[in-house]
Formats: sequence, C-alpha cells, structure tokens
Amino acid sequence: MASYTIVTATASNVAPNGTGFNSTRVRIVANNACVFAINAAATLSSNIGPLIPANHPVDINLGNINKAISVLPTGGAITAITATEIGTVYQSSLNQNSTTYKPT
Repeated sequence: MASYTIVTATASNVAPNGTGFNSTRVRIVANNACVFAINAAATLSSNIGPLIPANHPVDINLGNINKAISVLPTGGAITAITATEIGTVYQSSLNQNSTTYKPT
C-alpha cells in the first residue's frame, strides 16, 4: 500500500507525482475538513462527493485505476492530506453481478 501526503490550503491533486493511482480504492485522511473530486478540480461551489471530515478516514472508490483525486480544504487552512492506496476491485468473469475486493 503506497501513501502520498501533501500539505496545502488550495485545491491540489493527491496522487503519485500528480498522476493517477494504481488502485481503484483510496483512503483519504486530512487534519481539516475537505471536499474532493475524481479526475476534476475540487471546488466548494460544485456538487462533488461527500465532505471528508477532519481526522476521519474516508474510503473512495475511483472506479478504475489511473484516476487522480483533487482535494480542497473547506476553511482555507493549511491542511495535511494523506491518500493511501487500499486495493483494487475486480469484476468476476464468471458472475457479472459480483465483485471481489483484493487489497494491494
């Protein structure tokens, strides 16, 4: 499991070298509340995914590998944000209605 940490007060990508993750699931934790967007810039005015509460890990399903997450602290405070790749979800070829979670 690889982890990536940034410290920012503005919208920033949290990913390896600003590129996409090698996992379909990522856990985000930040010391201030944040909003996020997948493969788009996070903004406070957009109707984007749920709020990431301060100091409370949130697991995000990216859908596919190589997607990036933009995170924006809500209060404009300098915030430490850590993203950890936690695994990949694969669809079973035998049963198209099931998925299997495989930790990385």
